[in-house]
Amino acid sequence: MATMFAAYTEEVDDIESAVAEILEQVDLARLSAESAAVLFCHPEFVESGVAHELCARLPFDVIGMTTMAGATGAGHGVFMLNLAVLSADDVVFRTAVTEPLTAANAAEAVAAAYGAARATLPGDPAFIISLFPFLSDISSAEILKYLDTACGGIPVWGSVASGMDMSYAGAGVIGNGRFHEKSAVMLLLHGPLEPEFIVASIPDKNIGDRRALITESDGCILKKANDIPLLEYLKDIGIVMRIGQDNTTLPLMVDYGDGSKPVALAIYALTPENWAVCGGEVPEGAFFFCGEIDKDGIMESAGDALAQMQKTEGKNCLLMLPCVTRFIMMTPEQDEEMRLVVEKLGEKKSYVFALSGGEICPVKGRDGVRRNRHHNFTFSACLF
Repeated sequence: MATMFAAYTEEVDDIESAVAEILEQVDLARLSAESAAVLFCHPEFVESGVAHELCARLPFDVIGMTTMAGATGAGHGVFMLNLAVLSADDVVFRTAVTEPLTAANAAEAVAAAYGAARATLPGDPAFIISLFPFLSDISSAEILKYLDTACGGIPVWGSVASGMDMSYAGAGVIGNGRFHEKSAVMLLLHGPLEPEFIVASIPDKNIGDRRALITESDGCILKKANDIPLLEYLKDIGIVMRIGQDNTTLPLMVDYGDGSKPVALAIYALTPENWAVCGGEVPEGAFFFCGEIDKDGIMESAGDALAQMQKTEGKNCLLMLPCVTRFIMMTPEQDEEMRLVVEKLGEKKSYVFALSGGEICPVKGRDGVRRNRHHNFTFSACLF
């Protein structure tokens, strides 16, 4: 059985003090034969060298990413570095870093990195924690598709790195101390693990009742709904979108027709043809409903996710990655969702919480099979 030790520091500038503070919270002598860690931090911890030095001092592999804010049971805030140390006698951990990804090489690079790490394991991983960069020429949903193909559908949970604003400036991932703006990192976990994955996005009361059939699309690009150009369909139901305006606050609840819960996706941009570039795949034949994200809905879905976590027994490791948009839309009380987590879980529960630039979490279909999905607006959690 895996165990987890959560540690944090708010010391950005003094490398020695920051590393010492983390090491005081993680008793290396208590760790099992196999260990690894997942790190989440404000981008300044990368710039100051704290993240690099901490990884160099730890006697195991570390993957990580930048984030806008985070929390552990000891507190929450923006200028934080949070570390989740995973340890077990019966689990083998392996990390992988891809080459810098482009639209041309992503499928091959993801498969190569996964394959090299998998080859060092005694069998298939139980699941994979993967952290992706935010790239302009390839979507994180496409990266996930390539990883899903490479691993044969093994559950993948993780996130897209977030920066300090919606431009994603300064965002990136960390692989054993090195910062990467264009590579993806993975942690493969092999052993007798039975992970639980939780997603809670838009409450039912915030979802419209008009269902639209996706009749023309290409990957993550939504072109027509009900055989009508998308923007015309949206205008007909009272939603006006234009190129150049911020359209990311409209959740599309996509029903893939496999019995799994609908997935919340954002519209990242509009193309010159007035097609919508969505946060995940929007296949023809799927349906979508338009939703609304607001403070009450964010807090309700956070409460739903926490209630599900509290019902889960026998899990010592808890990682949470809610969407960064939720944090931004809570302004001026941005930390209210984090405060709820700390209040409900308390200091005794070992966990790490970080804000996600795009949530990667499996969902179960009616056949009981987990399918790897990319989400937006969602409170995502992994327990094992």
